Amino acid sequence: MEVVKMKCHIYIILLFLVIYSCSSKKLTDDKVGIPEAPVTEFFAFDSSQLSIEGDIQPFNSQITIDTLGENLLLLNLTLYTDFPSALPSFAFKIKYPRNLIGSLWSSRTWSSNSYINIPNYSRLQSDVSVVSGIGATDNNVITLATYDNFASRYTGLDVQREKDSITFVMNFFNTSSPDAELLEFKVQVLVDMRSGQYSKSIRESMQWRLDQENNSAITKIDQTMLPVYSLWYPMERNIPLENITHYFDSISSMGFRSVLFDDGWQNVVRFDVKPGGDWDPEENSIVKEFMDKAHEKNMKVALWYTKPFVGAHKYIFEKFDGKYLQYITSSQPILDIRYPDVRDYLTNVYSDVVKSWGVDGIWFDFLNGYYPDEHIIVTDDKGRDFVSVRKSLDSLRLKMRSEIETINPEISINQSFPSVGPLHTSNTKTINGFLGTTVLQDVREKMVNNRLMYGEYSPFMEVMGVHPKDPAVDVALKFHSILFGSPYISYFSYTLPEKLKETLSFWIKYWKTNSTYLLESDFEAYDPVHRYTILKAGNEKKQIIAFYARVESFDLQSFNFEMADLINSSDYPYLAVRGTPKGKVDYIIHDYSGKYLSRGSLKFKRGVAVLEVPIGGFARLIVK
Repeated sequence: MEVVKMKCHIYIILLFLVIYSCSSKKLTDDKVGIPEAPVTEFFAFDSSQLSIEGDIQPFNSQITIDTLGENLLLLNLTLYTDFPSALPSFAFKIKYPRNLIGSLWSSRTWSSNSYINIPNYSRLQSDVSVVSGIGATDNNVITLATYDNFASRYTGLDVQREKDSITFVMNFFNTSSPDAELLEFKVQVLVDMRSGQYSKSIRESMQWRLDQENNSAITKIDQTMLPVYSLWYPMERNIPLENITHYFDSISSMGFRSVLFDDGWQNVVRFDVKPGGDWDPEENSIVKEFMDKAHEKNMKVALWYTKPFVGAHKYIFEKFDGKYLQYITSSQPILDIRYPDVRDYLTNVYSDVVKSWGVDGIWFDFLNGYYPDEHIIVTDDKGRDFVSVRKSLDSLRLKMRSEIETINPEISINQSFPSVGPLHTSNTKTINGFLGTTVLQDVREKMVNNRLMYGEYSPFMEVMGVHPKDPAVDVALKFHSILFGSPYISYFSYTLPEKLKETLSFWIKYWKTNSTYLLESDFEAYDPVHRYTILKAGNEKKQIIAFYARVESFDLQSFNFEMADLINSSDYPYLAVRGTPKGKVDYIIHDYSGKYLSRGSLKFKRGVAVLEVPIGGFARLIVK
């Protein structure tokens, strides 16, 4: 039987090679292609491609172009006037040949469908005014990043299709404008027309934008807390101490370095509030005991913390009567942070938790719950020092961070997201958990978008839930969807079948062993139109390449690495590569749980080598 099975496998592989080498068509209808190499077409960019539309009076305008390098330009648009004036609504247009661009990317870091096929595009939803035109071979055609006096807070992006051109339209102050009168308004637009891999152009353009803010990153991933075990799935609102402390031996042995205490803890604690409105965390021993137990196992503890929804308690309501922004429900009134005593109170609540419970990390949540934004009617001003909710939110955020870091300078403060105010970064969408495999494309796309935007500083977090009835191979596939990000994993430890534990444990340890390559080395995302069918990270020592769909052979060029892991996260048990290695290339095949299956040497036929790799498994290439 084994001989027959081996002959059958050999026959399938030979048949695969014959079909691939003899046919110019795709192997399957749903298989997507990966380009061989970027194609460069020269386009002489000059001021004739630039225009301003709209009445900018009383301002005058000036446009200059600085050359930063070959096919790398900086456009400088300045509006200026002789006396302080309100800024006008206007558009700055950049025209580019339509035939060179195949698809568009816009910076929707917390949304799917960031990639828009031409001509089926509409107004781009952009977090930070970065847009990229991508060629037919995954090469960068043109990537634009903007920055201005207001960090592009009032900038919108449109794309207009004309007869022979695509026009990128940057709309300023269309829907809102700053409460300011200026003598001068400056806009810078980085124009990257270098023909390398498009994802590198996006990453570098975004980094340029971050550098303009003197903020090289949104938030730094604290590697000492990764991977994270999350209580979201098994115990969000049911965290009795006696049922959880026995978890720590299991969690620690699985390779977790920290526990994320999700927001359900606030329903368990039931804040005890004194008549003065103050809260004493020492009166709530269950969470403190939990954290002490975790620290005994050398694990760190992070606290997921929401704050706007406070104030329903009788004593708090009496203390801040009349200082509320809104009432979402009778049990969730939102305190008005435009009052200094409200900001002091909220800051003290955070600080008391960090001080009394020994928290190692804190995740802020729902800070954008402080709304409405502006023009709130106040009938009885009781000492506000801000009119703007946004500006008071900036003040609150900075004050909280300063106080917390004074208590614990080593604390990890995470979950900083796209801009809510000029100095503040907060989340537009926070903790999300996923259980099944139907959402893996969405999860992967959000992860990649954040990596392209923020690199190793990516704030991406999507909690991977593991159900006891999951097929073990699905556990591997789910982990693959977050492999190039920061793993947050949630499951019932005491009911997880052994095969699932084995699979999960392998991929956690794989991530920890390879985190330098996955997070801190070159990162490339391929085939954006099909939501990133191939992801690649690493350097000349090791590369990790994950395949998420049936694709044509991937070009490894001269195999300029010592080792490469080819991860099969598709629904097809074969991977094909091409290239011209200078010597022998051996391979070792593992299944989805890391179990060794077979080994051999790559054999090329017409420049293509086909490997039989089980779904969820991987092939390790070793260059001799």
